[in-house]
Amino acid sequence: MPRYSQFPTICGSLLCLVLVVPQSQCPKEPSNTIRWRAGAPNCEFQRGDDGRYRWRMTDGDVDMTLIVDSQELAKSRHRLYHPLGVYLSVTYTGHDKFEFPAGLRMQFVRHHNVVEGYLDPDEFSTRMQNDIDTLVFDTEREVKKHPEKAEEKTAHAREYQKEVSEFIEFISTQSLQEAILTPGNPEVHGWVFFRTDNNKWLGPWKSREDFILRVKTADKYWEFPFSLPPAEGDLILRKRDQ
Repeated sequence: MPRYSQFPTICGSLLCLVLVVPQSQCPKEPSNTIRWRAGAPNCEFQRGDDGRYRWRMTDGDVDMTLIVDSQELAKSRHRLYHPLGVYLSVTYTGHDKFEFPAGLRMQFVRHHNVVEGYLDPDEFSTRMQNDIDTLVFDTEREVKKHPEKAEEKTAHAREYQKEVSEFIEFISTQSLQEAILTPGNPEVHGWVFFRTDNNKWLGPWKSREDFILRVKTADKYWEFPFSLPPAEGDLILRKRDQ
């Protein structure tokens, strides 16, 4: 059989690959998905005078609220390692129990629909501590080579160490954790961070960004599509502390 007779089969296979690869970046919505929609029942949106946006969604005896700072895009670029941070609050109003596994993923819609899992607080803290140890070692080595720069190098290392240590403390105490919610312990809340420095498709932020936060619980998927800012030119006027 001539080799060119296999050409349609090969083309068909390549076409399937072309069609399948992009879809793997943008996961399909499972049938048991609860999705936030503007104006839909049990869905609310609020612009707070504290400079934060709130997307709230309820289903049965579970109440979830996604909170995002209106300046989060700018803050993430000035934060160590540039992670994107959101705050999630989950409240259970039932009489039994609700298992909340902290399984969250973020889809970066305007960046080729890249999907990132959340940064595990313990692993993230360990990574940062290792970076501190490496910096201290490198600084000591540089000081031995260039004693005249000892003060400059040491000051920089101390400032970096202080900044990273404060971030580790924040991650360790303020991150969202897995929990079993009951009438006696009905709420769990905390910060969740997503890496933005490990994927070539996650470039500089655009003037307006679209995201989808996915929260997986035991039997459902919760989806929060949101944009920063929510509307073009959206601006929150923060109230000054009294």
